[in-house]
Amino acid sequence: MRDELFSSINFYEFGQGRKNSVISAIQSCSAEKILQIPIEELISEYEEQFLIAPLKVRSADKYLPDQPREQSTRERVADRSWGELKHYNVDKNYIHFTVNVPFDGDPSLFDISPSSKMTIMGASVRPTVSISGNEIVLSFQIEAKENTDLEGHINTSLRPIETNAERLNADISKLNAELSPLIKQKLEERKKSASQNTSLIQSLTIPIKKRDDLPETYSIPEVQKKPTIVEKRKTKTFTPEPTLAVEEYENILNIIKDVSLAMERSPSTFTKLSEEEIRDFFLIHLNGHYKGSATGETFNGSGKTDILIRHKNANAFIAECKFWLGQKKMTDAIDQLLGYVTWRDTKTSILLFNKKADLTAVVEKAKEVIKKHPNYKSEHQLNSIELEATETISGYKFTHPTDPDKEIFLALMAFQITNPKS
Repeated sequence: MRDELFSSINFYEFGQGRKNSVISAIQSCSAEKILQIPIEELISEYEEQFLIAPLKVRSADKYLPDQPREQSTRERVADRSWGELKHYNVDKNYIHFTVNVPFDGDPSLFDISPSSKMTIMGASVRPTVSISGNEIVLSFQIEAKENTDLEGHINTSLRPIETNAERLNADISKLNAELSPLIKQKLEERKKSASQNTSLIQSLTIPIKKRDDLPETYSIPEVQKKPTIVEKRKTKTFTPEPTLAVEEYENILNIIKDVSLAMERSPSTFTKLSEEEIRDFFLIHLNGHYKGSATGETFNGSGKTDILIRHKNANAFIAECKFWLGQKKMTDAIDQLLGYVTWRDTKTSILLFNKKADLTAVVEKAKEVIKKHPNYKSEHQLNSIELEATETISGYKFTHPTDPDKEIFLALMAFQITNPKS
């Protein structure tokens, strides 16, 4: 449900986050892939992943899902016709109905405010607006009077939606025009660095000894930017459950880091948002990488988790978005997250947002809570240099709440979104 479309996220911030996601994704591309695949194919792959398809509001296909209904009520109204305020009871008739308008494109784009936004000024009727699948749902309650123009009210309500979609598409077109050369530039830079690094590695003459205790694994080939999954080799009697590869887990964390740093640079935009609105901002960027696999408010375990990425009916990544409200609430957040994981879920994160000017102290207090938790097992060093270099990001291992022999990875990611005017 949305109070107003095109209102949650500023397009400039979205565009910066998109560019950061492009850079992060290309930098994390393996040397083997970047050197073996022709750059033209890589450009096409990353353009398919990151260029944004425009919104198309199909107003001509709108329809009524149900028969409109009439409702008679008796209301108390105020009148000051002769200087003295008086109240009267009057009878009023209303017509309730819903209009569904199909659209093409990513539903999360309706959260983004175009650089030039049209607003409704002085409209006598304002419907309740929501997005359901790939349809805009407008719910009306209109007083039934002589010569009431129902279709006129519908068209008036649709006009700013259509206009803002067109203006957003113009912004998207400009962003796509900037992303294409950025993708080509970063791929060329990554190919050059991968070639240099490979040459350095091959110059080593020391033999490699394979560890005997390493399990035999393989990665499922990446299809339409789904998370890379590692599975144990299958036997005739047992089919193992897929788990998210550590490299892909840390790639997700890097995407979140880049988006959060964009938030820190524009605190006045994000400090007024709720946890749910901040979650939606992350989902937009995660879905750019994982083709709709990232969802919010999804039932899992004992409740609904904020961010969930699925692969082949398995949960690859689970995260919770929280404002810092003290150590007690931090403990509750960990308990809540552990309550969501099933036996098969192992990769998790808590995204912690601080609105006060004391992030260093907040991080230390949050770490204290983590290490005192009964399911805490040990610290976990992240492989990514970018993640390890960020002092407000740290990794941990927890024991599963229902299986002490099974480990859960938990990444604490803390960020500052202080309003500079505060």
